[in-house]
Amino acid sequence: MNRGADGRPQAARPSPPRSRRGAHVLSTLLFLAAIGFAVAAVFLYLQDRDKTDERIPPTALPGQNQLATVLQAFKDAGLKADYGRTTGKSDQLNQPGQLLTVEGQNVYVYIYNDGDKDASVAERERQAANIDPESMKLTTPSGKDLRNGEPLHIAQGSNVITVLVGGDEQLASQIQQVVEALP
Repeated sequence: MNRGADGRPQAARPSPPRSRRGAHVLSTLLFLAAIGFAVAAVFLYLQDRDKTDERIPPTALPGQNQLATVLQAFKDAGLKADYGRTTGKSDQLNQPGQLLTVEGQNVYVYIYNDGDKDASVAERERQAANIDPESMKLTTPSGKDLRNGEPLHIAQGSNVITVLVGGDEQLASQIQQVVEALP
């Protein structure tokens, strides 16, 4: 038996149980792994931060345009364009129109995708044959008037019909050129 400083007998300290030693080793290994992951994350961040975030615009197949390809076509033509936040229903078109803003004006884009190119273009042509911009009603899905007494300018090409609300003849002509050039 061991004796303490005061001379009294003291019991020997028991050695730590094996499970504590194993837990300590595991804790140390996990700590080292966390440091390794942190170093790897910093390395990957520093490696990727110099790369430009170049987004490749989607490529449309002929007669299979989507809203993103129409938006990109407007931008490629030098027009300031972006996505809008509403949809437009027309009493003369059976598709819902998706909003783009082009040069600050609302342009509703009606896209016809009926499976293949020929069917999509044929459906767009069938729909466009009956359009009368003077009498067209353009509303939100809840029925709010989107026209507000403004003239409408219709453009069509490929599988797309656009309805420009307001705007001048120059903008309407630019939109027509872009839409006619869609694949």
